Amino acid sequence: MTRNRPLHLSRRGVAVIAFVAAMLVIGTMALWMLQVTAASSTSSLAHFYSTGAVYAAESGLEMAMRELNATPPIDSDSDGVIGTISDDGSAGTDPQLGTGAFYVQKVGASPPTYRAYGRPVQATSPWNSFTRTLEIQLQ
Repeated sequence: MTRNRPLHLSRRGVAVIAFVAAMLVIGTMALWMLQVTAASSTSSLAHFYSTGAVYAAESGLEMAMRELNATPPIDSDSDGVIGTISDDGSAGTDPQLGTGAFYVQKVGASPPTYRAYGRPVQATSPWNSFTRTLEIQLQ
């Protein structure tokens, strides 16, 4: 026994199915775009903080070189050692730039080797664990 449905009722069913399928596709694309935007934003922010940390480390080396090249050499940051900057183990006393903080340690004596550590001025994870290191040896 077959049922004969009117033609307009079977068209409604197809229209509802097409509408639901279209909504699923549009919703999926919208969520995908949000995911892509969030990943791109996180990547850009990581690059910004990483670059700030590199510039901070570079500034630390420049400040250390200024102490070493002065005539006579001077300890301008008063940490007790000429060529080191804020080498007291306390992050609270590290000099800060707009986007980064730094300190410089003397890590070798022959030849004199200095290592600068730069980090972003940011307290939230994962950005607070970024560290960029630059090292120089004097001849």
